Amino acid sequence: MKLIFDIGNTNIKLGVFHKNALLKKNLFNLKNERELIDVFLEYPTINHIFLCGNKNKLTKGVNNIIKDKKLVVTYWKDIKKDMINIEYNKLNDLGYDRLGVSTAAVFLYPNYNNHLIIDIGSCITYDLILKNSYKGGQISPGINFRLKSLSSFTTSLPIIQFKKPKKLLGKSTFDSIQAGIFFGISDEIQSRVEFYRKKNPNLNVILTGGDALYFSKTIKNIVFDDNLLMKGLNLLLNYNVKK
Repeated sequence: MKLIFDIGNTNIKLGVFHKNALLKKNLFNLKNERELIDVFLEYPTINHIFLCGNKNKLTKGVNNIIKDKKLVVTYWKDIKKDMINIEYNKLNDLGYDRLGVSTAAVFLYPNYNNHLIIDIGSCITYDLILKNSYKGGQISPGINFRLKSLSSFTTSLPIIQFKKPKKLLGKSTFDSIQAGIFFGISDEIQSRVEFYRKKNPNLNVILTGGDALYFSKTIKNIVFDDNLLMKGLNLLLNYNVKK
C-alpha cells in the first residue's frame, strides 16, 4: 500500500493507494501532524511513500513520523520519467504535476491518442498530447494569483476571497473583480479548447485541479477528473517499482 504526497504551491495533498485503487485523498494540514498519524492508523499496511514536490516544505515532525515507520521512501527527483514520450527541451524542468496528469491521460484514457489536460490550481496549465506523445504546454496565473496581483499592483483594489459570480456584470468592486477573474479564465480556457479541437477533432479534453470544479459546467464535451494527478503519480511510482 502506498502513500503519495502532492506538495504543491498552495496545498499539500495525501493519496492512499492499494495497487491502482485510490482509497483516500485529502488536504494535509502541516500544523496538525496528528492527521498523518491517523492515516497510518487507518491504513497500517502502508509500506511505501512517494514524495512529489518540494520536500523541504514538510516539517521536522512529519519527517520524523515517516522515518519512525521505517518505510520505503521514493523522491520525485530519483524516478525514471520515460513512461511516455516527452518532447520537452529539458525533461527535469517539466513539473511533477504536468508529467503526472499527462501520464494519467495516456494510460487511463486509452481510447484516445490526443489529449488536452487543463489543470486549474495556483497556476493554470495546458498540456497537449498528440499520438500519445507529449508536445508541450502553456502556463498562466490561476484564480488566487490573479486576485493577489490586482491588490498588489493597484492602490485601491482590495484582496478578496474568490466566490463564483452569478452575473456577467458586477454592480460593486467586489462583484466586478469576481466576474472579471471568473469569466476571463473561462474565456481563456474556452478559446484554447476551441483552438486545439479545430486542429485535432478527436481530442480528449480533461479538466482537473483544485479550482477546476468552478469551470466544469462552462465547457462542453470535457472529462472532469479531480483525481487525475494522484492517479498519474501512482502510475509513475508503479512503473519505477517494477523497473
